[in-house]
Amino acid sequence: MPVDRSLVGKKTPVYTFEVEKGHIRRFVEAVGDPSPLYVDEEFAKATPFRGLIAPPTFATALTMNMPSPLSDVPDFELRRVLHGEQEYVYHRPMRPGDKYWIQQEITDVYDRQGKSGRMTFIVVEAVARDINDLPVVTCRSTIVYRQDI
Repeated sequence: MPVDRSLVGKKTPVYTFEVEKGHIRRFVEAVGDPSPLYVDEEFAKATPFRGLIAPPTFATALTMNMPSPLSDVPDFELRRVLHGEQEYVYHRPMRPGDKYWIQQEITDVYDRQGKSGRMTFIVVEAVARDINDLPVVTCRSTIVYRQDI
């Protein structure tokens, strides 16, 4: 059993991420979001945001190219992993040109019995902070690890 409560508190190193207009544009095109708030600078300037912002689910991109806090857990098998839940808590909008420092941490691990066997739920929290060390967005992901497959 490679996953247990001893993983709570395990963190990744801190990584940097710079929000780029082109990355936002490609993300918006990929998800099919037609809002001009993310790509039309003139439109965005006339809104209460006073400029371009990233769409809410863009925060997923923050951790796409960084290792998981589970990547070095012995005998952890990706074939047993299911995505359970995703949550974003915005402290303020993400904007093109911003640079963030991001760290992921395992904040909870618990077991449940399901119809197909025992499952372990792993909650991973990633916090993106600005250059003043203030949080911009907190991403919580719940991973379901199927023990009995």
